[in-house]
Amino acid sequence: MKLIEGNIDKNYIVESIDGGCMAKDRLWKLGIIPGVVIKIKRRAPLKGPLMLEVNGSDVVIGRGIASRINIKEIE
Repeated sequence: MKLIEGNIDKNYIVESIDGGCMAKDRLWKLGIIPGVVIKIKRRAPLKGPLMLEVNGSDVVIGRGIASRINIKEIE
């Protein structure tokens, strides 16, 4: 499942990141790496960015890069 398909206030594990070196580098700098737990906190209206909680910090990413992050729900 892609990150943009996830639900608000649910925890997910990042499985992989599709994309080039620049996208992966930006996400790694934000702490979004395979194996990390993330939580979707907010979705901006009208195809705006997503606010995520990563390692206790709030991170905002656009929907384009969010569509490249593969996640798995934690039960």
